[in-house]
Amino acid sequence: MNISVSITTILNRIQQPVNANWLFFYRINIAGFALLHFMAIQPDFADLYSYKGYVYPDIMNTAADGISFTLVSLQAALSKISLHIGYDTLLLFCRIAYPLSLLLLIAGLFTRLSAIAALFFQLLLIQSIHLYQYGVDGFTTFALFYCCVFPVGSVYSLDSRWFNTPKQDGAIYLFLLQAHLCIAYFFSGFDKIIGPTWRNGEAIWKALHSHNYYSIFSLDFMAGTPFFFISCWLTMLLELGYFVFMNMRAARKCWLTGIIGLHLFIALFMGLFFFSGLLITLSLCAYYVPYMKSEILNRKS
Repeated sequence: MNISVSITTILNRIQQPVNANWLFFYRINIAGFALLHFMAIQPDFADLYSYKGYVYPDIMNTAADGISFTLVSLQAALSKISLHIGYDTLLLFCRIAYPLSLLLLIAGLFTRLSAIAALFFQLLLIQSIHLYQYGVDGFTTFALFYCCVFPVGSVYSLDSRWFNTPKQDGAIYLFLLQAHLCIAYFFSGFDKIIGPTWRNGEAIWKALHSHNYYSIFSLDFMAGTPFFFISCWLTMLLELGYFVFMNMRAARKCWLTGIIGLHLFIALFMGLFFFSGLLITLSLCAYYVPYMKSEILNRKS
């Protein structure tokens, strides 16, 4: 009985009409974010990818997973089919093709093919320097993957204008995105709460003073106060409660504000600007934009 009720609840949730503009918002912001992130590494591009850089690409390739393509393994695979392309030529091609595919995705031209190409080049480039990966790269990968799956080209795109692509509200795809974020936040919070340094407030203090991060503002003057203890517990509660409160209409805006505040804190005091920007964008895509029209109508009534 409980299982049947749960399934009915889920089906009703999926069938609820949502503001289809969330697909447009998702496409523009995810592709735009990936493009901005790629442009930000251009000053260091040669140091990261070329044979004049920090680590030779063939040496970096020895520690790769052997499943995903890297620039070195792709070059070797092309050579096996008699396509002998120099490493620098292949690197230049990818350096041009990746932002071009993102621009096509933003415009919504050949949207699905553009999204697949963008995902391929993003994975290729990031796996080629896998030793430098961090959280934002994994989230970018799944965000671009959803651009391949979701009908993001059905709203405000050149495809819809030129090829009459039917408009969709994407309610079932929205449910998938929401489920993904709920699981990710829950296990992030669960992982924190089982560790003693998060329960006693030490974790944030250590993170702010780690050599991997940098703060725009110093919080050393807060030492000896309950600030770090409270901040740790607020972080865990926001993440653990994401599933419950983001899916409650009455609490959604408050919890979303808290999540945005959490990521702004991470951006300002840990220097993880791209990570924070992407997570804020995903939460807005999943829990703000789809409900904008209905909330405006409710306010008017």
